[in-house]
Amino acid sequence: MGFISNLLERRKAPERPAALDVEPGENIVLAPVSGRVEGVETLPDPVFAGEVMGRTLAIWPSEGRLFSPVSGTVVSAMPHAVGIAGDDGVEVLIHVGIDTVEMAGDGFTLFAGKGDHVRAGEPLMCFDREKIQAAGHHDVIMTIVTNSDEYPEAAVVATDTVTAGSAGIKTK
Repeated sequence: MGFISNLLERRKAPERPAALDVEPGENIVLAPVSGRVEGVETLPDPVFAGEVMGRTLAIWPSEGRLFSPVSGTVVSAMPHAVGIAGDDGVEVLIHVGIDTVEMAGDGFTLFAGKGDHVRAGEPLMCFDREKIQAAGHHDVIMTIVTNSDEYPEAAVVATDTVTAGSAGIKTK
């Protein structure tokens, strides 16, 4: 390949992955990525580590594909984060990385926008783990139940290593 072909190939956006074949079950927020689960208290950000925004599942991803953890309506879509109002009332924010807002969208490809209805397991975005790390950021994925006060018994049920689409947080 020549220089121009190589340059164009590097700029090509990732293809939309196929949706996961999942049935989340009642009161379950799915893991949006595959990877290693870690306790939030170890996160290098006090807001996420302190679960200030709500009950949080932290996953260090093994790949750069993010899937919807619930069925619902996208209420916010930024290059590095997606908020979803679940059909069952749960409100979820999926945040890719720490301080990745500083990347201004570089390395992120969204597949859903504000107002879209998504199904659990539908692809939301792809992200470039190498770009995130090269920019000096952590690529940990936080899945946050932002209305945790409505689910006082919400608990992280994922442990060790998870696969995207497996149970992540039980809300009741």
